[in-house]
Amino acid sequence: MQIVQFQENGFSTEIQTPDWSTLFTTAGFVWVDIINPSPEDVRMMRDVFHFHPLAIEDTLNERQRPKIEEYPDHLFTILNPINTFADELTFRELDVFVGRKYFVTVRDYADEPVIDAVKHQCNVRIGNGHKMTVGYVMYALADHIVDGYFPVLDGMSDRAEDISESIIAQPTPELLQELFSIKRALAEMARVTGQQRDMFNVFLREDNAFVSEDVMRYYMRDVYDHLIRVSDMITTSRDTVSGAIELYLSSASNRLNVIVQRLTVITIGTGALAVITGFYGMNFEHTFPSFDVWWGVPFVIILMMITLASVFYVLGRLD
Repeated sequence: MQIVQFQENGFSTEIQTPDWSTLFTTAGFVWVDIINPSPEDVRMMRDVFHFHPLAIEDTLNERQRPKIEEYPDHLFTILNPINTFADELTFRELDVFVGRKYFVTVRDYADEPVIDAVKHQCNVRIGNGHKMTVGYVMYALADHIVDGYFPVLDGMSDRAEDISESIIAQPTPELLQELFSIKRALAEMARVTGQQRDMFNVFLREDNAFVSEDVMRYYMRDVYDHLIRVSDMITTSRDTVSGAIELYLSSASNRLNVIVQRLTVITIGTGALAVITGFYGMNFEHTFPSFDVWWGVPFVIILMMITLASVFYVLGRLD
């Protein structure tokens, strides 16, 4: 657990052994970052901060959907930053409590680049002479989380376009499998970001006692606008992936048609040769032309060569 106290003048101090009886009476607010909440941390959330039992229960249960709930003395929200340490696209859960004198984050993992980036941003803002409020910290946290979606979406969109170009040259099952993986990742991102977009849409329409009107009107609306951009990018990327899949299926179908046409020509050619050889293999006393005449065998050989040449000519035209 990490505790940082922000003074009214913007000065921040890290606290090792907090005195909760006096910490909330000073000017400013305190940021408490709880990592892997222990039973002692749960008791602190219940007895010191007096968080609602349902909110505490949500922090202990994984896979909660993004939401914002307002209680009489605090605001509770669940955000989903991208797990940048995983090979596949996954989202983490970050629980946030906002009160007039505190900002509490709860997570069940140690490394979170978003938390570190927000703390750095707060220190830079303090160094520039700006005051720090819980509303601004909440905005900075949400903004960093949403901005983390853009490079991931750009990467998936660029990869889908590269796959489309590769499909034109040589469609392979591996490319199709990768397209389906991107499609599943986009569906998961659409689900998570869509829930957060709806959450912020409702949040902006309601009066809030813990976030200032200035932060709500300008900063939080900026986060909402970024989520709309994310939704638009997801739609565009999904269209790109769908187009690439259709291109693969069309290319595979065309290649199959060419193969079938080639097999048909080869079958007809070999069938013609079989007719010729079968004709001369019949037990007839006389055939035309007869092998008894000098030009009989050359005639049959030339006929078979013409048949083979016709087959190769048609195959060449198919290419």
